[in-house]
Amino acid sequence: MCRDHESKARAIAENVVSILRHKPVEYGILSAGHEAVLAGLMHELLTVMPTESSDALAAACSRFLDTLPSPSKRRPWVEAVNSVGGCVTMREGKRVNAFKGRSGSEFL
Repeated sequence: MCRDHESKARAIAENVVSILRHKPVEYGILSAGHEAVLAGLMHELLTVMPTESSDALAAACSRFLDTLPSPSKRRPWVEAVNSVGGCVTMREGKRVNAFKGRSGSEFL
C-alpha cells in the first residue's frame, strides 16, 4: 500500500470527522469513537485508491457513514472530495445526486 494513499485517506477522513464534530445536529455517529470512525473511513477510502475521482472518494466515505447508527432520518453524506487537498463537502438528508456504490447499488 502506498504511503501517499494512506496520508490522503487520513486527511480526507479527518476532514469528515471534523465536520461531523462541529455540526449543530447530533447524529450520534461519533459515538462509535473518534479513532474507530477514522479507521473505518480510511478503510473505505483505501478500497477505491488510487483514484482522483471526487465521486468515488465521496461514495466511499458515505458508504461507511451509512453503516453507523444514527437516531435521525437526516443522515450526513459526503457530496464531494477534493482529491488534491482532501477538502470535503458534506450534506444531510436525502442524497440529491445518485451515485453507484461498490456493490452497484444506487444511493439517492
